[in-house]
Amino acid sequence: MDYVSGAGSAFITVGIVAGLGIVAFLIFGFPLLRKISENLFSFYGSSDDSTQITPEYSIAEARVNTGKYSEGIEEYRKVIAKHPDDMYPHLRIADIALKHLQDAQTAEVELQAALTKAKREDSAALAAGRLADLYQHTLHDPARALDVMKQLLEKIPGTKQANLAEQRIAILERIVHRGEPLPESPGKIAARPSRFKLSD
Repeated sequence: MDYVSGAGSAFITVGIVAGLGIVAFLIFGFPLLRKISENLFSFYGSSDDSTQITPEYSIAEARVNTGKYSEGIEEYRKVIAKHPDDMYPHLRIADIALKHLQDAQTAEVELQAALTKAKREDSAALAAGRLADLYQHTLHDPARALDVMKQLLEKIPGTKQANLAEQRIAILERIVHRGEPLPESPGKIAARPSRFKLSD
């Protein structure tokens, strides 16, 4: 009988200790695990302010790849409706409109929209560079390209992209104010299409 009562009290003690362990884990363990996982993610991943959800562009690109450019543009407009802060669809519409539909007006409107939505220095430089390229090379209006680059410089002063914009501004000022022709081999973001090419 002593053996059975001793085993019963041992089971009760083990049960109480296990129950307290579970309660302690729920109180302290989950917050500790959450904190460890947040620190681990921030080490390997990016912070929330620079992370963005990238919507799918596959339907739009499938239309473009089969030569259905207007349908591709409409699919990108659907993406814009779902993700109004995303600037990439505007850049892509501009690229399609200019390259495949020879529609500089649509390209201009979309590049201006992309520039308005650009939040970081690199995305602002991309949109501004593409818009300046359109004005300078397609519309043959280097004065408007110069205005775009000056606006970019005001928007992102003291950055690497601002330094590149200053180089292009210097070349554009010579073209606009002194009537100089384009140089034979332009600088990094001088008078040539953006190095941020979106499609072939």
